[in-house]
Amino acid sequence: MAKKENKDCFVIMPISDTDGYDKGHFSRVYEDIIKPAVANTDFSVTRADEVKETNFIHLDILKQLIDAPIAICDLSSHNPNVLFELGIRQAFDKPVVLIREEGTPKIFDIGPLRYLEYSKKMKYHDVLRTQAELTESINATKEAKGKQGNINSIVRLMALSNPAAIPTLEGDNKEAFAIDVLQSQMNDIRKMMETSMMENRKGVSKGSISSIEYERISNRLDRLMDSKRRMPRERHEKEFHRLMREAEEVSMHFEDKTDHRMFRYLQERIHNAMRNDLEELM
Repeated sequence: MAKKENKDCFVIMPISDTDGYDKGHFSRVYEDIIKPAVANTDFSVTRADEVKETNFIHLDILKQLIDAPIAICDLSSHNPNVLFELGIRQAFDKPVVLIREEGTPKIFDIGPLRYLEYSKKMKYHDVLRTQAELTESINATKEAKGKQGNINSIVRLMALSNPAAIPTLEGDNKEAFAIDVLQSQMNDIRKMMETSMMENRKGVSKGSISSIEYERISNRLDRLMDSKRRMPRERHEKEFHRLMREAEEVSMHFEDKTDHRMFRYLQERIHNAMRNDLEELM
């Protein structure tokens, strides 16, 4: 029996309400622009909150993120999770259509990356025009897959020899080991994205206190996650709670909104690491 062709279009964007945007803003972008645009192609749209295949939601999302033949990424809010997922997608050299709200500052210093902009006001005719433009961009990106002219491929722009890949392994534990290798690659991408965001903020120097504290706590979290097989469960859980309290206390010393957003993201990482750790032990 022939394997069914994957026709998923995975959407990378903020799911909940975001600071600086009206309530329900990104839901409207998804429902009024993205879904109708994808409906006019051969693909079926799906977003992270709609992925519910197994109890291991984070792995299902990761699988969709890598396996989907096309993706759409909304860069409007500079959301760390969005940038992280985009980094993974780009590392595997998978096709992606980039969109953003008009007036959004550029994130990357790679000029040839192509963006589709949508209107802040999202008036009826603006929405219809953006739907058509997005449909056209999806089809064009599909046709450009694997070609040198695919200018939304960082791997090709930087002339890298090979994209990231999940290794082919033998043995009973090959899937578990492949996931470990992939997660290691993801951590490298996440660190690169976080460092870039912290160091390139307007008016914040590389050696600022917020950057130093963020990197210190982030590195401690990475070491704690790596030590879970060598540390007793109770002590491991206690260290997670201690790290969470420390991140909360440090964030209270900063007044800048961007600092608060970054430390809130760091606290989410700690929380997710705690939850995943408990799931593995159950």
